[in-house]
Amino acid sequence: MPRRRPVADLFALAWLLGTSAVFAADSKPVARVGNESISASDLARRLAKMPQFQRAALGDTPDRLKRIVLDTMLVPDLLYAEEAERLKLRERAHVRDREREILRHALDRELSAQCLRSTPVSSAEIEAYFEANRARFETPHRVRIWRILTDDPALARKIIADSQGVDGLKHWSQYARDDSLDKATQLRDGDLGFVHPDGNTDAPTLRVDPALFAAAEQLADGELAKEPLQEGTHWAVIWRRGSAAAITRTVAQEEGAIRQVLERERLEKARQTLLDSLQAKYLSQRNDAPLEFAQFTAPSSPARTVPARAAHEAPAGSSQPIPSERGTR
Repeated sequence: MPRRRPVADLFALAWLLGTSAVFAADSKPVARVGNESISASDLARRLAKMPQFQRAALGDTPDRLKRIVLDTMLVPDLLYAEEAERLKLRERAHVRDREREILRHALDRELSAQCLRSTPVSSAEIEAYFEANRARFETPHRVRIWRILTDDPALARKIIADSQGVDGLKHWSQYARDDSLDKATQLRDGDLGFVHPDGNTDAPTLRVDPALFAAAEQLADGELAKEPLQEGTHWAVIWRRGSAAAITRTVAQEEGAIRQVLERERLEKARQTLLDSLQAKYLSQRNDAPLEFAQFTAPSSPARTVPARAAHEAPAGSSQPIPSERGTR
């Protein structure tokens, strides 16, 4: 079934509400609770916020829908609010905190809307951001390199010779574990991951000599270098294990993401400007001395209850055989 278009939904809603009745002048409220009243436009706003499926489920005719929403939603809201005022719930700390939070979010939404209206992000700004941050949107050609690092050039040549043939990979792994000076990669066959032309890798904390990439570029995927490469005071045996083509992005492809970044930066700046002005206007006193006496205890996490194991049950991860009615397994 084709999805209904928003415009069609608006026309359906206008018919459903009965435009002349609901959107009439609010001279006479449809209901009054204490000092508060519900107007026809209040009812219309609530109905407009409801999804079509919910309106259809609540009432099969416009009059029935309006009465159900009024009696089950709008009037109860005011009744609860009236009773809360009588009980002075507004004076409770958690209610005041919640009220301030709602007001803060409302002001922030208003600030966001105003900021986007008054200073929209332009295409020129998006292009300038893309050019200034091109490295974030493009990935260069990369080569995956395995490396064994040693101080002995003779050992390096022996590693190359022994790593040929059917059992070459097994011998390489053994040399990497036993002889490589790079302790960070010796247990993973000397795998440096994908190396960039400038020596950076896909791991943010790992960088190698760019000469490794230059040497690996002379090899085919899967080819082991025939001679060791001098790396500083050490000797490196390298094995090209694969490669990845460069990834190039365009401004059009990244426009949406860049727009969001610039809008977020613009909004953060507007927030800080507003906070500075509000502090100058309303913050009348600041005294940090009493902070020393403020007591705070972080709530403790609930203790985890570990279910008791049956007498025949082995611990998780154990290789111990488990006896059962079918024998040991």
